[in-house]
Amino acid sequence: MKVYNSAIIGCGKMGSEFDPNGAYKVTTHAGAYKNTEDTNLVALCDTNEKKLKNAGEKWKILHLYRDYREMLDKEKIDILSICTWNSTHYKILKYAVKSGVRAIFCEKPIATTLEEASNMISLCKQNNVTLMIDYQRRFDPFHIKIKNLIKEEKLGDLQQATFYYSSGIANFGSHMFDLLRFFFGDAEFVQAYYKNDLEDPNIDGLIKFRNGLTTMIQSFDDRYYSMFELNIMGEKGGVKINKLGLDMEVYTVKENTLIKGYKEITKLESKIERDVNDSPILYGIKHLINCMENNKMPISSGLEGRESLALICAFHESAQENGKLIRLPLKASKIKINSK
Repeated sequence: MKVYNSAIIGCGKMGSEFDPNGAYKVTTHAGAYKNTEDTNLVALCDTNEKKLKNAGEKWKILHLYRDYREMLDKEKIDILSICTWNSTHYKILKYAVKSGVRAIFCEKPIATTLEEASNMISLCKQNNVTLMIDYQRRFDPFHIKIKNLIKEEKLGDLQQATFYYSSGIANFGSHMFDLLRFFFGDAEFVQAYYKNDLEDPNIDGLIKFRNGLTTMIQSFDDRYYSMFELNIMGEKGGVKINKLGLDMEVYTVKENTLIKGYKEITKLESKIERDVNDSPILYGIKHLINCMENNKMPISSGLEGRESLALICAFHESAQENGKLIRLPLKASKIKINSK
């Protein structure tokens, strides 16, 4: 059995710290590599000495680096996780590709600009490096079941969807846009309005998808509570993804018990259960290895990462013009996105 050497740049929450108390059995990149028999975690890197030391002790890794270039020069790495702020992704990827890595597993958003994202995709393609973005819901059986409900028309023709999010259009919003594209396909246009003036602001608006569905986007202030919920309503019923995207309620159409001749949406007792032992990032690592070995494009490829970034940019462009209609796809944008 082939075992791939892996390494991580960025030992913060997604790189190391969320485990063992994350949403799933395994939530972090380090946890995923440590729990995958096909990978051997050989090195860690972080500019923060305390985070680096804590991660090294936690995962029992001896090769620790403060400079990613030194790590890439000294270590033989097959799979590299980039878990730093998106403003650093492009320069790290450029160096990693030159160093000879075979695959890059990059946190979201993919980059700060669409131009950077396109360059990252091109560099990886030219050097036969598999690039995957960490949109974990694409690997999650729970969300795949919901996608199949939609695809198989179990909800009937879709009438409307509403997404409620907090924590910034580039932070939670990046996952939001990717999940919407995963469920509904490509967007046709957006219209949006600023909710606040933070560096990563909340933006309200709407997306019209090419399949005809209109989705409303509503934001919340995360100083009070976090929000990541999606309501999907079809002619035969609906689903509500709640609890920060980790649970789901199912609705069906029934006769109204109080007003004769009217129908209503009613919540069913049964629902799609999420297996507490599931770990989307583990599925993601296995998917990445399969793509490396068979020269396939990941279901969460750099192209998908660019399209999520394009929606963030489009929302900014629209909000800057007080709700101007912005059509997709975006070939270019002057918007620069900074996110953790």
